[in-house]
Amino acid sequence: MIRRILTTIAIILFNCPLQLVGLPEQEFSIVNLVSAQTCDLPISIAFTNSEAQQIPEQTRRQITNKLKQILTANGVSGDYRFSQFVMIPHVDLIDKHILPGPPAKTVMNLTISLEIKELHEGNILSAYSTDVSAVGNNENKAYAQGVKQLGNASTEIKQFIETAREKIISYYDKNSQAIINKALALASVNKTDEALYHLALVPECCTKYEEVMEVALTIYQARVDKESQQLLFAAQAVWAAGNDAEAAQRAAEYLIQIDPEAACYPQASKLLAEIKKKSSANAPWDFEMKKFDAQVELQKLKIEAAKEVGIAYGNNQQPETTNLVFAK
Repeated sequence: MIRRILTTIAIILFNCPLQLVGLPEQEFSIVNLVSAQTCDLPISIAFTNSEAQQIPEQTRRQITNKLKQILTANGVSGDYRFSQFVMIPHVDLIDKHILPGPPAKTVMNLTISLEIKELHEGNILSAYSTDVSAVGNNENKAYAQGVKQLGNASTEIKQFIETAREKIISYYDKNSQAIINKALALASVNKTDEALYHLALVPECCTKYEEVMEVALTIYQARVDKESQQLLFAAQAVWAAGNDAEAAQRAAEYLIQIDPEAACYPQASKLLAEIKKKSSANAPWDFEMKKFDAQVELQKLKIEAAKEVGIAYGNNQQPETTNLVFAK
């Protein structure tokens, strides 16, 4: 069923059937390419509007960096700019007083709370809170000292992340097919980057991850084929119009950008060889077609490239919610 839908996408994008990379089934299996112990989660960091206004900008950056450290220490990259799953910090000032100097010191008693929330339904997946006493030469430094007291890998922090992890994975287990269907629909109207964004968010430990990545790879291959075909058309037009040393260089600059896995790669290689042969024998020739290193795990490389395209698309969008300020 999925393969028939993917062929439909190819027909819409290129007016021709699309073949699935051309590898045997055992080589195409995604299961062997990922570690079952690795499970990055699509979690962004954001502040409520009110706290973004109250907390000094320098302190917000410090809090953001600390939260990214916490996520990384617990197996989450924190690279997602916008996601429906968000870690939101709250810093409540309980008490503040000044110790006389010299130098005078600012003493603050703070309650630092963290919550991981699903934005579409507004459900809080996990919560954590701790009280800290912080001292600094000024208010900003006292805030910073308080934030540093959050333990990256304390038992409570680990449980906080793990509780959210289980619920996020459960969400994607239940909704993977709907995400696949949405991605296929987007790809069919040439919105491949948006399609890859939705697929890239699915964690590796999701039960349908392999199926999701098959679809992602196919959509990514369609994107590669289309972009490479456009480069080939541009090179052909330049060479046909000029057919001289200058045209040879301009055409070659298009051709060497073509992906080695693109459907038009053999045609592009042939054209580059023709241009090289016809160009002046005395002219320097430094143009070569791209080639993949035989030692590289090609399928893993493609998965990473497809995810990068999707995440880059998502990070360049505007957030759907207006009551949060997303951290960069």
